[in-house]
Amino acid sequence: MSKISLMINNINELKLDVESIIIGIKKFNNLNMLELTIDQLKKINIDKEIFVSINKPIHDSEIEELTDILLSLDNINISGVLFDDISVYQICKEKKLNLNLIWSNIHQTTNYNSINVWNKLGVKSVFISPDITLKEIIDIKNNSKSSVFVPIYGMFDIFTSNRFLISNYLKYIHESKRNTKYYIENNNIKYPIYENENGTHIINGNVLNGLDEVIELFDNNIDYLVINSYMIDNIDKVIDNFNSVKKMYLNKNIDKDKINKLSTELNSSNKGFLYKETIYKVKSDENE
Repeated sequence: MSKISLMINNINELKLDVESIIIGIKKFNNLNMLELTIDQLKKINIDKEIFVSINKPIHDSEIEELTDILLSLDNINISGVLFDDISVYQICKEKKLNLNLIWSNIHQTTNYNSINVWNKLGVKSVFISPDITLKEIIDIKNNSKSSVFVPIYGMFDIFTSNRFLISNYLKYIHESKRNTKYYIENNNIKYPIYENENGTHIINGNVLNGLDEVIELFDNNIDYLVINSYMIDNIDKVIDNFNSVKKMYLNKNIDKDKINKLSTELNSSNKGFLYKETIYKVKSDENE
């Protein structure tokens, strides 16, 4: 049965009614979520699966510190490590670590052929991109042996740069004062932008709401439904409504009208790319 997984953004969310949580490792995480050090992670004692995210591009100067972190994680009771940079895989292989690796290059985990290659290399799980359709998600699940994490509610990353764009801009305009929040606005939608030690990150300003789709995901044995609490004021309500639908499914008492009502209560009708195919067009020659 599918599990609900929460990308938490503050320590108080550990108590929310979900089966698993995802936490970033300080300095080594690009996903918008709470980041903890190894020492802080060791102090967490909850009856939930704990996954940690190490998904930033790794520089040569960081290899030694990354190795120490992975060695420490191998001795902590966690359920898996989300990774992007291949150095994480290489270190785990060289050191013969027993960590469950989850491929999490958020804009490239879009097809089962690539996922199956990683599966043959021993990476048995994947965090699916939020940039693909519901049909493509189900195709991946049905054509791969990997367990899958599917982002289904919240605001997810759309852009990451190693450059410090906010700092550089403020320096360019000779402005030292920083606002608490920055946005890029397009078509009346505000896209949050923030900076940390890893660079600049832009978040989708639309809150993805896939609550109406979870029954189909349950039917197709999706392993983890991922909710991101970043900038979600009513996260308690979100979790309650997802659990209500899951309870309906387990009790074989599915009420589509009630599910639609629960979805409407979450104040977002955005479906992201769930029904919107990405089509690449080759630019025609000017002389044609």
